[in-house]
Parts: sequence; C-alpha cells; structure tokens
Amino acid sequence: SSGINAEYGESPPWGERKMFGCSISPRYGGHFAFRAVFVFKNVQDPDILYLTPHDAVGSRDDKIKLLSAFNNDWKNPEWRNIIPTDIPYSDQQIEYFNRDPSERGPIMEAILDSHRNKGNKKED
Repeated sequence: SSGINAEYGESPPWGERKMFGCSISPRYGGHFAFRAVFVFKNVQDPDILYLTPHDAVGSRDDKIKLLSAFNNDWKNPEWRNIIPTDIPYSDQQIEYFNRDPSERGPIMEAILDSHRNKGNKKED
C-alpha cells in the first residue's frame, strides 16, 4: 500500500482503513496475481533504463473507485473493467478467478476442452 500512500498522502478518502493496491493493464484490465518478487540488494547497473510507470487509470476519481471496488469485493469483476480494454475477461475467466484455487480444476478442464474442440472441428 506504499504506492497508495504516496498518491493520497496523509488524508486518504477511505480514512484509516488499510487498502491494497492492484494492477491495471491498459490492454487486459485488472489483475493482481503477482506470485513472487526478487530483490537483489547488491546488484547495480549504471546503464539500466528506468521508465516512468504508465498510468492506465488516469483520473483520481477512477482510482478511488477502483481501489474501493477491489478492496470491498475483489470477486466482483467491476474493478477489472475500470477502463475499456482490447480483450476483456470472458465469463469463464471471471468464474475461474472467483473460485478458490482448490476448486479451479474443473473450470480449467472446461476451458481447455473448449479450445481442443475448436481445433478438432472440420470446416463444411
């Protein structure tokens, strides 16, 4: 939440409540499943190019709406669609995301089967 604190300072619009950030891709929309981060304290590269992060959301009001939606009910896909995207998540993907990991196997099998069947269909 350090990025959130930097953005909203000492008086965030949600008060004292702890808020968690999420990531918005300008192409795909909202996601937040970063599985790992590696920090190498003693690795330095004087030639590294640092890029300014892209602000996919834009307005402060939309950012507040995004953070509120994500933190109040992350299973509701509203926060994923805070911006228009090239490739929105399908209903199957949303169903997959909203399940506990232990319950995702059958949904993944259905998704894979639907793609396998597309490849096996013959043109008339």
